[in-house]
Amino acid sequence: MARKPDKTVQLAELQRQRDELEAAIEIMIADMAEQPEASRRQGVWAENGASTLRYLELTTRLSDIEQDIVDLTRTMAAAADEDGRPH
Repeated sequence: MARKPDKTVQLAELQRQRDELEAAIEIMIADMAEQPEASRRQGVWAENGASTLRYLELTTRLSDIEQDIVDLTRTMAAAADEDGRPH
């Protein structure tokens, strides 16, 4: 029988993914900030530009992972409350 994944391992993986996404987003923000304002209105940082779309994709994924972390943390806390020990 397959063993259930350890929730602490799942949490660590989600936190690793969150850290990677946050770093990628910070790099993108720094890149955008270096662009002249006029350049941000066209090209890759325009409303539908490649960098803007990538930024939105990353922030959406980050939001999803943050919610997964919250949900898993609540599940772990509830399980600990039920039997007095963390899972």
